Amino acid sequence: MAKANNKKEMTGKTTTKKTIRKRGAKAQKAPVKRGISNDLIPIEEETWLLQPIAVTMMRHDYSLIQVRILVSIVESLQSILHGILNNKRGFQLDLFQTDELDEDGRMPIKLPFKELGVDPNHYPQLRNSLKMLASIPVEIPYKTAEGRKYTKATNLCDVYIPEDRSYNKYAILKLDHTVAERLVSLDFGYHRLGKQIVFACKNRYTQRIYMFIESWVEKGRTVIKTIDFRKMLRLENNYKKFSDFCRRVLDPAMQELKELSEKGFCDCYFEYDKKYDHGQRGGEPDELIFVIYRTKDKMNVQLQEMTQTQRRQFQQYLVQYFDFTPVNAQQMADRITAETYQEAVQKLMSLRDRFASSFVKDKAAYTFKSLDDLLKSKEIPNTVVEEVQ
Repeated sequence: MAKANNKKEMTGKTTTKKTIRKRGAKAQKAPVKRGISNDLIPIEEETWLLQPIAVTMMRHDYSLIQVRILVSIVESLQSILHGILNNKRGFQLDLFQTDELDEDGRMPIKLPFKELGVDPNHYPQLRNSLKMLASIPVEIPYKTAEGRKYTKATNLCDVYIPEDRSYNKYAILKLDHTVAERLVSLDFGYHRLGKQIVFACKNRYTQRIYMFIESWVEKGRTVIKTIDFRKMLRLENNYKKFSDFCRRVLDPAMQELKELSEKGFCDCYFEYDKKYDHGQRGGEPDELIFVIYRTKDKMNVQLQEMTQTQRRQFQQYLVQYFDFTPVNAQQMADRITAETYQEAVQKLMSLRDRFASSFVKDKAAYTFKSLDDLLKSKEIPNTVVEEVQ
């Protein structure tokens, strides 16, 4: 119980209430009411990050504040991630620049305490949370060039905290080269992530489930095996009774994200259903079905309008330069999202250069295959990871 209270203290001020227990009586927990602050960042001013699916599906048992630290690390890697998307970086090119690594080949990240949304009175607990990052195990999914999937068991980073009590308090996180590579790997795809939304969550499971549904928001729905979902949250051995799992994990996250969405602080929320494959009427389902809803706000309306404009432009490119019929061009363009538009256009430009220098009998078929392979890799984030024995 003390551990849980520490986590709650670190995210803001709390009030204590004196309670009297009757001797011999069974203690009853008071209902927890988590109010949503009106000082949160409205969705129109959200800081959107590009997050690899490999990070979203990483298995760990981080606390609320440690998930914030993870998101802050992803934020510090944005220039590298965008460089990879724009083909300016990659494993064939220089993935990391010399000045981004230390002499030992590790990547240092400076993390000011004030950027983590923790009251200065709780910096001692923050230091402990940072130190624990060096020992908490994580499992990061990765995929070989041949398409074989594995998990890499490791820890996220080493942590260096200056001993001096200077005004500018910070920590230095050092990522091993291989871990840094996984945190910027796009081999499973990527999605956008709202930094302030993660910081606004009062429940660590809400943070994780928000990341998960954000990776599927374009589809509006996803199905995942219950055991894989438990593994992602490191809850294989907790809340064995599924009604407890719903009461302690799924239902609070569903309610919190819906409340944040209704108040304009989150771009999506979800509902879930249980799927049984063998005619069961209760107990642990074989799969969980997540239905994901977009929040109706100005920003999402603008994003949808922008995506429709991009799709029309993309359709025109296909008809004008790649011999698509209008119907086939529209079918392909309808698969384009705001996240994939730029990369798909770059693919068209490279194909156009290739066609100009070499003869291709059926440009439409060749282009369709290239785009289909590209979009399939982005459309279905991989939620099933093969275990390494």
